[in-house]
Amino acid sequence: MKEQSSRPSRRTWAGAVASGLAICTAMGLGTGVSAASPHANASSKPIVLWVDSARLPMVHAWQMANPSVKLDVVTFDGGSGGDGSIQSMVGLSNRTGHGWPDIVFSENANDVQSLGQAPFNFPATLNNGLVSNATLNNFTAGVNDPCMIGKKLECLRNDLGFDVLWVNVPLMKQFGYTIPTTWQQWQKIGENVAAKHPGYIIGEQGVPWDEDIYLQAAQCHLNDVVAPFVVESNPKDPNCTNMTKLLDPLLKDGSVPIANDFGSTFAKQYGGKVLMTVGPAYDSRAIFEGSGSALNSPKGTYEAAAPLKWAGAKQTWTGNVGGGLWILSSHSSQLAAAANVMVGLATSTTSQNLSQAYPGYAPAAKSWIAIQDKSGLFARPLAPVFAAAAPEIWPGWSQTPWNVFSLWGQNVVPNLVSGSTVTSQLSVMATAIANNARNYGYQVEG
Repeated sequence: MKEQSSRPSRRTWAGAVASGLAICTAMGLGTGVSAASPHANASSKPIVLWVDSARLPMVHAWQMANPSVKLDVVTFDGGSGGDGSIQSMVGLSNRTGHGWPDIVFSENANDVQSLGQAPFNFPATLNNGLVSNATLNNFTAGVNDPCMIGKKLECLRNDLGFDVLWVNVPLMKQFGYTIPTTWQQWQKIGENVAAKHPGYIIGEQGVPWDEDIYLQAAQCHLNDVVAPFVVESNPKDPNCTNMTKLLDPLLKDGSVPIANDFGSTFAKQYGGKVLMTVGPAYDSRAIFEGSGSALNSPKGTYEAAAPLKWAGAKQTWTGNVGGGLWILSSHSSQLAAAANVMVGLATSTTSQNLSQAYPGYAPAAKSWIAIQDKSGLFARPLAPVFAAAAPEIWPGWSQTPWNVFSLWGQNVVPNLVSGSTVTSQLSVMATAIANNARNYGYQVEG
């Protein structure tokens, strides 16, 4: 057997697409051609892995620690922004009868829901013994719920995007504010900031994931799968309107403006002026502190505070902005070997210590957060807040075949930019969800 190099081989997405299209054209295959049956097990074959460039360091680290495992790594966009690239390539492989990867990484938490339905039928089922219960039980509670299609587990989560309250510690002290614990307290501070410290902000709106940050945390039943192929989308739900009516004045007075903290102009416009913001755990190094972050704030400027709760509520719920998926192909000719690789990438500290966000696998999360806290970048350790917030993601905002980020970005954000209220956009979003749901064969209630 030929010895495999310790570094995985790499091919480009463009090369894979060109090759696949050429085969498809030469064979004259159309959309009606069914997928071929999986080949017999051939454990000596490299395991084909599709990942985006951001996950390459994780893959390289795992491969270096496991040099006997053969990997053929194809880099692609990871389905970024819900562009459907994974679905396009899987559809091509289904038509040609070959070319499927053994494992694919997706940036979109809803991809497994679309890939798990016809005409794709791509993911392999993991909770039938392919992945041990001992491994599955070590994931943070609820983290793999978006991977469930009926009673079948169709993916493993790589990381979590639960929201916390990010706080500028020096500014809070300078302005004399106490860290809020409820949305109502946060709103009150926003009103005071607008009046006494104009130009400073306590959050932002106008990005495709606003609905996850605000509406999911409010337990808004706008995208809630309540039964198989039944979704509740109720724009008049008080949980929805209470939150939007809280946001509308803050949008108007500029304390929660239309802004994108991942945008190119955000640092120039709001650098040094972000008093607070509600955002995902991965904002730690992406937005606030450390080399390469958007704001590149001085060491010790920000801390993570507990997610906000609704005044009077017993339970704190937080939104979830994304979180990547590892999906095993049902077409793999070496399911057991590929499953072992996928489990290693999703759970080992070797790979997960290099994750860009808080790992879904609890033991790896402890290691990852210890590295963040050891950096000393943040005013207080992140570990206690992150550990408490990770299982507080509200499960009623469901992962569905349609991409909710895209629907909010396409249908709502332009109207907010034009001056519409957030409350007025609930019905717009509900209509967009209902139209997409029916296209996927769902019944809509609301």
